[in-house]
Amino acid sequence: MSLKDKLNIIKEGVFSALPTAKSLPATYAKNDLTVLDDMDSELDKLLEEDSSLVNKTLNYTKDVIRLIVLLDISNSMNGTEGDIYLGLKDLVEKHRDDNILVNFVVFNGERYVLLDDVYIGSVKIPEIETIGSTNLNGSLYYTIKDKCSEGVNLLVTISDGEDTVKEKTVKDVRDLMASIRNEHNHFYFLGEPNERQTPEDVFKNAQELGFNWDNIAIFTRLGNGNKLNFAVISQMLDELIEYGKISSTWSNPIKEHYLALTDKRC
Repeated sequence: MSLKDKLNIIKEGVFSALPTAKSLPATYAKNDLTVLDDMDSELDKLLEEDSSLVNKTLNYTKDVIRLIVLLDISNSMNGTEGDIYLGLKDLVEKHRDDNILVNFVVFNGERYVLLDDVYIGSVKIPEIETIGSTNLNGSLYYTIKDKCSEGVNLLVTISDGEDTVKEKTVKDVRDLMASIRNEHNHFYFLGEPNERQTPEDVFKNAQELGFNWDNIAIFTRLGNGNKLNFAVISQMLDELIEYGKISSTWSNPIKEHYLALTDKRC
């Protein structure tokens, strides 16, 4: 990202934290990009050391998108860690210069916020360990409540199981989702049937939680399926950036992959 682009995003809030800026007249610090070229390395260092400066100011930029990935890391997701890491890595690299705040929330019996409104250009990919039960309802409820009250939000939940913790009921989640549903909140569910479920079960469960039918897709972990999930999320971000909405064909790659590698309908 160029210095000019960074300045457009960060606005004036960061200048006061730059030692070089303090020694410059205010008119130069704010307006003279020739002078500011000398501050590029200093700004890069500052952003690396304290990405919260970006987080605080990026929220006020009109075209900021908050990406929220809510990922099941219960024991049943074992074996997909590598695909998830590579998929998230590719997504971050592709969108590194875009106005995106990344939230990466994982859950088993508990939930863990691994990335919290981190500017995508500053993201360091976390590693995960799959173990434990599945607190799907509670994690979905509190993530939506904490992150989707304002701005443009793309929340994608990825899970291969049903809630086993019962921290929140299905109705709790559905009512909350309904209360904040608007054109700026985009809620999607990617589900993999477990050994007790059919694809129809996954659709039904996700709908009961409040997801629209068209915003649900069935995936399989086979053939790097979880890596594909992140490639699809990346494409969804492209569409939001370019058009302000996500196309009705968003899930086609996941559907085609599922049909090619399983004998089940989706």
